[in-house]
Amino acid sequence: MTDQNAAITITITPHDLPLFCSGPQNETWNGHPRVFLPIRSNSTIACPYCGAVYQLVGEAKGHH
Repeated sequence: MTDQNAAITITITPHDLPLFCSGPQNETWNGHPRVFLPIRSNSTIACPYCGAVYQLVGEAKGHH
């Protein structure tokens, strides 16, 4: 049996910035409110709504 509450880790690149989450497992119409996440270069950040973890591989140049 899998734990459905386990955090999902999503790897992103600088091309995917600015980073926002509206629920990675939902369609855009039924996700949580869109929240922009201030990720730093080569780091991770978790969404405060759904707990999805985003990992940026690369430099976040010019983005906050």
